[in-house]
Amino acid sequence: MLQKLLYDKSGNFAFTTALLALPLIGVGGMAVDYTRALTEKNHIQEAADAAVLAAAASGKTSYTDISRIATQFFNGNVAQRGIDAHVMDISIDSQKRITLTASTTVSVSFARVLHPEGIPVSVVAQAEPGQDSKIEIALVLDNTYSMSGKKLSDLKTAAKSMIGIFQKADPQKNRIKVGIVPFSRYVNVGMANRNQPWIDVPADYTTSTDYCKTSPKVISESGCTTTTKTGYSDGVPYTYESRQCTSTTYGEPVTKCGTNTNTYKWSGCVDSRKSPNDVTDGVSPKYTGLLATSCGSAIAPLTTDYKALTKAVDDMTANNETYIAPGILWGWNILTPAAPFEEALTQDPNVKKIMVVMTDGANTKSPSYPQHNGSDVKKADKLMKTVCENAKNADVTLYTVAVGVTESSALAALASCASDSAKALSIDNTAELQSIFNGIATQILTTRLTM
Repeated sequence: MLQKLLYDKSGNFAFTTALLALPLIGVGGMAVDYTRALTEKNHIQEAADAAVLAAAASGKTSYTDISRIATQFFNGNVAQRGIDAHVMDISIDSQKRITLTASTTVSVSFARVLHPEGIPVSVVAQAEPGQDSKIEIALVLDNTYSMSGKKLSDLKTAAKSMIGIFQKADPQKNRIKVGIVPFSRYVNVGMANRNQPWIDVPADYTTSTDYCKTSPKVISESGCTTTTKTGYSDGVPYTYESRQCTSTTYGEPVTKCGTNTNTYKWSGCVDSRKSPNDVTDGVSPKYTGLLATSCGSAIAPLTTDYKALTKAVDDMTANNETYIAPGILWGWNILTPAAPFEEALTQDPNVKKIMVVMTDGANTKSPSYPQHNGSDVKKADKLMKTVCENAKNADVTLYTVAVGVTESSALAALASCASDSAKALSIDNTAELQSIFNGIATQILTTRLTM
């Protein structure tokens, strides 16, 4: 019996598997621990990179301020991910590079033999501030009817937050200028420019016309019903009531006479010059002021007057329909040192010219020259892409921010406007705008990560 037991091989596989199970489980568990440690290290590295970028973009120069900003930014980011990591050291070298070291210990379940106190993780991030270049930024912002209500409120909050970042980054007001171009169907260049040599504005005038109108008097109606119908303004649906009757009885005609008075005034709106001048900067030929036309709030040319910029944002109102190309053209115009606006610096390798274009929808209008009463959306998209290409060829860096845009052709057109794919941003709603705008501001202000 003993001999049979010694030579019996049945059950060997199960026995061997049992012997190997524990080390296999241990190795698999250790792999899980190390994977989790690597994941946390990546998250901490991202937080460290963001922290030194924020500190470099802040415009602060003292160690105390830079250390405070970097630490707060790092702590906020790791806290959002539920990671217990800490800044170990922050330093600034002779070239103003900011270096941050951070670490944590990742608890383990299976790797306690090798790491009884957990797996130590540390990261290093370094960035240098981009304080050598002059920067000019044009914010080209959608003020169309579809931006009414909370959307416009969110945009104002985001724009003022971005402007605040630029203000803090340039306390001496000698490096950064910002301008604002609100757009809808038209752009408002400002009433103060009425007599500038680059624009022809007809004189305001009033007409009075006497009239007499004869129409039958309604005696009675029957079979009348009221139905609710849907209309669209800038692609946004609205409802209205329509009344119809199956039978109407009329009496003797009634004649009414009176005087129609119409006033034609200029409120700052400008035309599109005939192609190809509608996609090029400069003032030859001149622009024409359009009377009796609505175009929202006026352009704020490049300035370091942050109170004026804030007021320009607060003055923005939602109006009219969407034609994006003129907004981009005037954003380019304010970044050009020649007329119509002359606040910009001459193009130079040490001068960054940036345009940020934000819209919540596709083009709904196109030019009918000089007005914008057409509905050829494909033409409007083509002109938008062309003016973007012309601006980029003039060394303007373009960011585009599409908010809630779902039409594939519109998204493609906006993406082609951006300087590269990383600068073509698309988000679902305006609540995300502040984060997006602040991220763009950080990119603009910071030269690069150096580690």
